[in-house]
Amino acid sequence: MPFEPIPFVASLVDYYGELGASDVHLTPTRGVFFVQDKKTQQVPNMNMLPPGVIEAVVEAISPGGMKQVKAHGQLDASFDANMLLGQQYHEDGVPKPPSAYRGRVAVRSDLWGTSMTIRLISRDIPSVASLGIPSSLAKVIERPDGLLLFVGQTGSGKSTSIAALVNEVAQNWETHIYTVEAPIEYVYPAGKSLVTQREVGMHVESFSSAIENAKRSHPRIIVVGEILNAQTASAALLAAASGHLVISTMHAGSTAEAIDTFISMFTPDEQPLVRTQLSQTLRAISVQKLLPKQGGGLVMAQEIAFNTRQFSQLILGNGDRVGDMQLVSQYLLGNGRQEQMVAMEHSLVKLVRNGDISADAARANSNDSRTVDDLLAAAELREEDRSRGKRSR
Repeated sequence: MPFEPIPFVASLVDYYGELGASDVHLTPTRGVFFVQDKKTQQVPNMNMLPPGVIEAVVEAISPGGMKQVKAHGQLDASFDANMLLGQQYHEDGVPKPPSAYRGRVAVRSDLWGTSMTIRLISRDIPSVASLGIPSSLAKVIERPDGLLLFVGQTGSGKSTSIAALVNEVAQNWETHIYTVEAPIEYVYPAGKSLVTQREVGMHVESFSSAIENAKRSHPRIIVVGEILNAQTASAALLAAASGHLVISTMHAGSTAEAIDTFISMFTPDEQPLVRTQLSQTLRAISVQKLLPKQGGGLVMAQEIAFNTRQFSQLILGNGDRVGDMQLVSQYLLGNGRQEQMVAMEHSLVKLVRNGDISADAARANSNDSRTVDDLLAAAELREEDRSRGKRSR
């Protein structure tokens, strides 16, 4: 029986998805690797792929894709076995269950040939509660307009958090949701909402042009896969100001860095207006970090900022970027707590006290390790005071 690349890769996607892995790597000379709990491990007894597997998969998911890889050195696409293979059957004629996982695919030319990484995406979208998203943040999805940003490193769960929030609306509200991604990750199941999902490069030329089309399509929510440049940022701001809730992602390590990065996409002449627009349209920023949990698995640390009246003044700033960033961090650690905001340091210390991560891990992932030490010391003092109080009674 001839070797079939698509069923082979589909089996890897489902197997390692069920195992809880985040990614599968296919390489031309070292076989298959998988990523679990942030560790990249080689698949046993699979240190060499049959010739042409990666190329066959590329052509299946993106006809003519290898020409693009050769011309540009890389390609982004989606892997969906259910669409590629259709209904499959066992030898006795019994239908096989559909594939439980999809994949976000990154293909590139490298020293050894063509390699591929597949980010594994479950078809079952997790609930807001299962992800531990605070109700204060979840309520932002009810706002009629504005900008909601999820920021963090690649693999920090930004897309999953957005999918959980959006799917809750899709299943329960009679409204229109419009997503533009590169590529499409979660596919939303049928619910009460109309959901339009578009992929940059396949259905539309760019994020900014898709946002312009979205504004004429009467959605309540517009999901923008990622804000990477001034064109997309400007289009997102205008959509947020014109009666849509825009949800998007950025790469940043803190709330302050996210604001600074957003504004820095524009020229110095444009930045004062952008500061004003951002101060008026921003609803919240959630910074996420997925950290290896003691005992196995991953745990999320989350910094949350809401655009209150005081916070909007920090966004407006005085033109001193470094100073503004410091003021934002200080606000989250201080007065922001009274408005249900959470600094990354407070989130990390809570994880330490719960036994999820070590103090060293908290320091390494904080914006200010000295603040983590101060918070841990203060928590220990409070615990000692409580212990003394119990003994005295």
